[in-house]
Amino acid sequence: MNQLFKIATLLFTAFLLANCEKEITLDLPDPTPQIVVEGSIYQGQTPIVILNTNFPYFGTFTLENYQQNFVRNAKVVVSDGSKSVELQEFCWSDLTEIEQQLLVAFGGGDNGIIPDSIPDHFDFCLYTSFPPQIVGEVGKTYTLDITTQEGESLSALTTIPQPVPFDSIWAERHLNEEFAKYWRVYASLNDPAELGNYYRLFTQRNDEPFYPAPRSVFDDLLVNGKEFYFPLDKGQAQSSPIDIDTYGYFEVEDTIQIRWTSIDEASYNFWRTLEFSSSANGPFGGSTKVIDNIEGGFGIWCGYGVSEHELIIEE
Repeated sequence: MNQLFKIATLLFTAFLLANCEKEITLDLPDPTPQIVVEGSIYQGQTPIVILNTNFPYFGTFTLENYQQNFVRNAKVVVSDGSKSVELQEFCWSDLTEIEQQLLVAFGGGDNGIIPDSIPDHFDFCLYTSFPPQIVGEVGKTYTLDITTQEGESLSALTTIPQPVPFDSIWAERHLNEEFAKYWRVYASLNDPAELGNYYRLFTQRNDEPFYPAPRSVFDDLLVNGKEFYFPLDKGQAQSSPIDIDTYGYFEVEDTIQIRWTSIDEASYNFWRTLEFSSSANGPFGGSTKVIDNIEGGFGIWCGYGVSEHELIIEE
């Protein structure tokens, strides 16, 4: 009888919950206006900076919204401590076809910051030095200072650490014969003796752009000063669907370019918290504060020390 009472109570509770549903409309305030920075300086390349303003998280987002949010006519200065360069503003509509091709080749898929194709009637704007007047050098610290037309000031600094190349890379066939054409890529690395090395991984498959791996950043907290090996997941666009059986795998006959970069701690914290925040979605996902390195705004100014490797998967 007691067990029947418990079951009846649970059913009654479920009935109440099912019949007490009510549609709730939240009137969320617009966010405080803020400048969003996406900036990078790679070893051997000139800096690229994109400036936008933020927009509501719960709202409609279109290419037109993104285009309207570009921050134009700002003063953007990059300095390495001895040399300061004011970056020029370039917008897609202002360039000739040849200049557009040069700009994509100069800062496109390799940098991951310029789309490899620009939609029609979409004006993409950025700040850079072209031809280059300043390029990234290993061991140097670079400051970024931004002043908008409205007088807002933003600043950040980043360092380009010494790159740490892989000792070796190789591929192993998928263990499931049903997916025999898929291969997992591995790398071995000898981490430097000093604690505090931070890494970010990008891969390029054949003629596709470089994409960051789904989990692209790593630290050496558990492997400091050790030789170890680990899988290199295939980078992919955020919009790409995920097949759990082939997630992170490459295919036979793929030519793979691997960009293994060293970054500083502030950059690592930004990408780590951003990736965690992006993956912690759904109704029960927790909120994560993204740790940025921009004073006076939000976003990232990231220096990259670069180590590049190539692998062709063959039977």
